[in-house]
Amino acid sequence: MQDVLKFCPNCGQPIKPTDDFCPNCGFDLRKARLEAQSTQEPALTSPAEAPKATQSATVAASTQPAQQQVHKRRRWPWIVVGAVVVLLGAAYLGGSMYYGQNRQVAELADEMTSGDADDMAEVAIANDGTPLTESDLKPLARLTKNRLYRSTLRTMIMDKQTNGMVQVVKQGSYLLLFPKYKVKLGTANVTVKTNLDAAAFTMDGNQIQPENRSGSYTIASQLPGLYALKLSGTHEGSTKDFNREVIVPLKGQPEALTLDAATAAKTVTPTHDATSGSSTSESHDDDDDDDYDDNGVTKTNRQYPSDASKRNDNHSTDGVVGRWESGDTATFNFNSDGTYTATSNGTPTNGKWEVVYRDGNILNIKFTKDDGSSVVEPFALDDGDLIETNLKIKWDRD
Repeated sequence: MQDVLKFCPNCGQPIKPTDDFCPNCGFDLRKARLEAQSTQEPALTSPAEAPKATQSATVAASTQPAQQQVHKRRRWPWIVVGAVVVLLGAAYLGGSMYYGQNRQVAELADEMTSGDADDMAEVAIANDGTPLTESDLKPLARLTKNRLYRSTLRTMIMDKQTNGMVQVVKQGSYLLLFPKYKVKLGTANVTVKTNLDAAAFTMDGNQIQPENRSGSYTIASQLPGLYALKLSGTHEGSTKDFNREVIVPLKGQPEALTLDAATAAKTVTPTHDATSGSSTSESHDDDDDDDYDDNGVTKTNRQYPSDASKRNDNHSTDGVVGRWESGDTATFNFNSDGTYTATSNGTPTNGKWEVVYRDGNILNIKFTKDDGSSVVEPFALDDGDLIETNLKIKWDRD
C-alpha cells in the first residue's frame, strides 16, 4: 500500500515510509498513519470509468435478446420447408405403395378373372387403347368360367406380359404422378371352311358377313373368348345348319373349323298353308329323335366321319376338357393335366388321354390305361355334345 505520510505532522520534516518515529522530533508516526488511512476512501474505479462499464453492460444485455430473436426468425422458414419436404416425401411414398404396379396388377387379375363382363370392362382396353364394353367382354367372361382358361389368364396378367393376346400396359396416371395400368386385349381371325352354299353366319346372335374365299370364310378381329356360332346354308337341295362353340384362345391362333354339310342337321323348313293362312313345318332330323337308350347309356343314330387311323399335328383339346355324362350310368372326366377318370355301371377306370388327330370338330383321342394298354377312339363335337362316333355314344357336358 502506498504511504500517505511524506512529512512529519509535528515538525514538517521529510520522513521515510519505514520510519515509525520522526527522526527530527521523535513524533510517533504510527498513530498518525492509522488516522490518515481511516480518513481516506478507497477508489476502485474512477468516476469516468464507472459510466462506461455500466453502459457496456447495458448494451450487452440489450443486444443479446435481439440477436436471439433474429436467429429465431431466420430458422422458422427452414423449419417450415423441412416439414413440407417430409410431408411430401411421406405422401409420395404412400402413393407409390398404394398405386404401385404390383398392387394394380393383382387387382387387374382379380377383375379380369371375376367372370363378370361389367367388372372386366373397368380395366380392359382394345388394341387401339379405347375402352372395351361389357358386351365386348361377354365371350371372355364365358371362357373364364373354365378353370383352365381362368388360371391361364391370371398367370398372363400377373406375369405382366407386354406382348401377345393379353398385355399389361400403362394407360393414363393417378394424381399425375403414378402410372395407371390396364389389360390390353388383342384380336385374332377365325377361319371356317364349309361346303354349304349361300352360307349365312351368326356370331353370338349377331349376323356377320365373313370374307369368303372359295368356301373358306374369315371372321376377322375377334377378341379372346367363347362364342356361339351358327352357320346356315344349303347342300344338295336341303337346308342345313351348324351350331358350334368357337374358342378364340388366350394364346396362339383359333382352331380352323371344317364343317362338312354331310354332318349338319337339317333345318325346319316352313311351308305356308294357303287355306288356313298358317305356317307348318316339314319333318326334319332332330338330335333328340336320333338318340336312344342302350342299357343306361345314351347313343345316337347320326352318322359322323369315323377313322381312328388318322394322325396330324393338331393336338388341341379345346371343347373337350371337362366332365361328361351319358345317360344315367356313365361319366367321363377329361382332365386338363392329360389324365382321365371314368365310371360305367359303377365300375371306375382311369389313365391318360391325348388328342392325336384333329380337323375342326372331328378328332381322334388316344387312351392309355394304367396297365400300359391303349386304344384310339374317334370323336366329334356337335352342338355342345361329344359324340364317340365309333361306339355311337353321346356325351352331354355335366
